Amino acid sequence: MVCKTNLLKGRIQNKDRLIGLWCSLTSATAVESLSTINYDWFLLDMEHAPNEIGDIVSQLRVLDSSNVSAVVRPPSNDRILIKRLLDAGAKNFLFPYVQSTVEAIEIIRSTRYAPEGVRGVSVAGRAAMYGADKGYLQDAAKEIVIGLQIETMEAFQSLPEMLALPEVDMLFFGPSDLSADMGLLGQGDHPDVQAQIIQGIELVVSHNKMAGVLAPNLEAARKYVNAGAQFVGIGSDLACLRFQAQALLEAAEKF
Repeated sequence: MVCKTNLLKGRIQNKDRLIGLWCSLTSATAVESLSTINYDWFLLDMEHAPNEIGDIVSQLRVLDSSNVSAVVRPPSNDRILIKRLLDAGAKNFLFPYVQSTVEAIEIIRSTRYAPEGVRGVSVAGRAAMYGADKGYLQDAAKEIVIGLQIETMEAFQSLPEMLALPEVDMLFFGPSDLSADMGLLGQGDHPDVQAQIIQGIELVVSHNKMAGVLAPNLEAARKYVNAGAQFVGIGSDLACLRFQAQALLEAAEKF
């Protein structure tokens, strides 16, 4: 038995267009329901949602039997937390608020066993099928997707160096924090923010890496796709639930 092939990694390497949804409800049932829709990936958010590792495992189990790939965003880029998520079976990561190449290298090392990295060794966890996967230790690293989230102007300064790291699969731009850093808090759709993100996308594409972004609306998503973004988040489970409930109420009030 060998480590299962990570289909999302192959699709990223092929530069396929990958459309995804943020999942913040901490609900395996919600994720299971939404996985019947042909999204390419779901982002299981631990940074701005109350997902704990147990919640993530439940959602990973659901998505393992679907055609939707799970991407996990940790609450921080902590070595121990990364180890625990890897052991729990997470393979695709979006690491938040990466500010420098030094941080990026530390993240990479946290996902690799010695001598390339510092990940603690265990074959008893879910990732290694509780010891049944005898090839896990040798194969694990090549199945991991590393996405780095670029959210400040400081991070933009390190972008060329991050792009030179072969282990990095994707650079992902976050409009909300970037707009705040640019003095435009709450204006993720501001023309200056969009221009900065488009500049970043074009730089990433010029280095033959995948560019990702969370678009505040479909008009912005179209602009970013036209600039070369291929890994695009277009909404969230929470927003879909709330907006549909709001629309239903407004329609009913017109009876």
